[in-house]
Amino acid sequence: MRNHTRLLSGLAAVAALVVLAGGCIFSPDDDPVNPPGPPSYPFPATQDLLMANFKTSYDNMSIEEYRNVLHTDFKFKFAEGSDVEPSGYYTREQDLQTTTRMFNGEQGMSEIGEVKPGVRDIDFRLLEQLSPEWEDVPESDPDFPGSTRALFNVEIVFNLNDDGNSTITVDSQQIFYAMPVAEVQEDSSTRLRYYLIGQTDLDTH
Repeated sequence: MRNHTRLLSGLAAVAALVVLAGGCIFSPDDDPVNPPGPPSYPFPATQDLLMANFKTSYDNMSIEEYRNVLHTDFKFKFAEGSDVEPSGYYTREQDLQTTTRMFNGEQGMSEIGEVKPGVRDIDFRLLEQLSPEWEDVPESDPDFPGSTRALFNVEIVFNLNDDGNSTITVDSQQIFYAMPVAEVQEDSSTRLRYYLIGQTDLDTH
């Protein structure tokens, strides 16, 4: 019997469920006959390429590539009323800490001390841009000035490592903020690279 839990909340909220328990690591078995090819992570010269890398890093549970997506000043803002984090947001360090545990398949623990199964694999089903185009964020913005933003529909299924094949589904709308950074290349030229500097989880739908 499958147990489906549908969370109308953001990714960081799911990652926060995977915290400090046994530390057991589970990995999905690869197909020995048709092993998957290496995932592609193009240089994020546009916001669209950045979002593609974000999705691929989740699909492949690659913490190194996920880290490469995040700006040094990244911040995840939880939906209003969320009790995951008293401050209302996660810093880059907090987000990477919880996401690393989740990608590693570490078990979690409930508020009453029950051990929860870790994530076996992730199915990133939907990353749909709702905004017609990325728009500039004004310099007066208190959180992400100078960046660009767009609204997305997000749906991700987290398959848990338990006997019942349980799942947790994230279904939410989020605003993603992309920051262009001019980086010096090996030939001393500069090239714009986009980083994810923020996510805002909106009211659930």
